[in-house]
Amino acid sequence: MQDPASAWSRPDAVDYYATHRHTTDDLYPSEAVFLPRVLFPGIKVLDVGCASGGLFNIMRTMEPAVDYTGIDIAEPSIKIAREMYPEARFEVTHGLKIPFDDGAFDLVHCTSVFVNEPRYQELITEMYRVCNRFLLTDIRLLKDVKGAEELQQSRYRIKYAGQDDTVTVPYAICDADEVVDFLLTLDPSPNALRGTGYFHAVSEMAETPYAEVCMALFLIQKGDGQVTKTELDLGGLPIDFAASHRAQ
Repeated sequence: MQDPASAWSRPDAVDYYATHRHTTDDLYPSEAVFLPRVLFPGIKVLDVGCASGGLFNIMRTMEPAVDYTGIDIAEPSIKIAREMYPEARFEVTHGLKIPFDDGAFDLVHCTSVFVNEPRYQELITEMYRVCNRFLLTDIRLLKDVKGAEELQQSRYRIKYAGQDDTVTVPYAICDADEVVDFLLTLDPSPNALRGTGYFHAVSEMAETPYAEVCMALFLIQKGDGQVTKTELDLGGLPIDFAASHRAQ
């Protein structure tokens, strides 16, 4: 497999995201549920894995007064983002160590990252650190697959139009109960954990034995250190979570 920064800096991948995911019509159904609910005038947003900055344009369509910062590992995409949206801030950096202070952002947004990044616990912990109100992120889930060997062998082939060769990165599918149990251990304990999503066929560029995965989007409301029980609202996800039974 190729280094992720190099893989996503390939011209075909950079060109794809320079022309996709820039309007509200490009939102996935799950994204359209939570995103309008968390935006407010003057909100400070950090977009992790921003590519060429399309989410800034989507967010300001919903709420014009957005203070937006985007970070990505692909320097060519950040260059395009700065040219397209000079009124926003863009930085090249890896999300495993985010160069901002604790609680610096009202909303930390991260979508289409964990499909290729298996280290979700490290990255979510870091994103939760720099948010002060909301963390909105998606992740591919299946039930009862913790430790399954075939998950370790799943790959994602990066090959868009105009590129002859193919490189691979991980194709990450996570155990549903393991993910929710982890989210409930975030420090400080979340005020609320909400989820929405649906089952969908895996990407044609994925090499995995699974035919479909749950495209889950989680909205985590950060706690203030006084929370004794996190409010769970996972009814929008087509999975029966063990944590939901424990909360009853």
